[in-house]
Amino acid sequence: MLPISLLLNLFFVVTFIENNSRKQEYFIYNLNLKLYELNLAINNQKENDFQDPQIVMIQLDKVKGLLVDSVITNNFASSVLNDKEKKMLLSIYNFLEPLPKSDLFEVEKWGKADTEYILRVGEALSLSNYTANSFPEQNWSSVVKQWEQLVKAFETDFN
Repeated sequence: MLPISLLLNLFFVVTFIENNSRKQEYFIYNLNLKLYELNLAINNQKENDFQDPQIVMIQLDKVKGLLVDSVITNNFASSVLNDKEKKMLLSIYNFLEPLPKSDLFEVEKWGKADTEYILRVGEALSLSNYTANSFPEQNWSSVVKQWEQLVKAFETDFN
């Protein structure tokens, strides 16, 4: 009886660890990748004098959607986040929220203040190593560290 109990406990521990690993991968390969893509879109539009800000808005909507799903509505992967990590992601969402939004039918106007704001967002992303040239090893601790750096960069740049 004891060997069966030990095997079952081992199975549950391995399943739990594997499940948490998948949840972490959700953030690594979804949210973190979208933050890189947002910075690439910002840099692309910066080079093109923001002639098509919709490119930035699309990436921004993707990032904000993932943040809403994972932090505000608590999707399947959010259980891997501790309170500090949830607070960091909510803070990132709050810094991105003032930017123009788009939906299927209408795009909000993009003004000079929006351009200045998104440039500051891009600077904060770059300071947090969300650049094409500095794509780091993607593991949970490095991702959480990037979120911490991003929140600090936002707080420094926007206060």
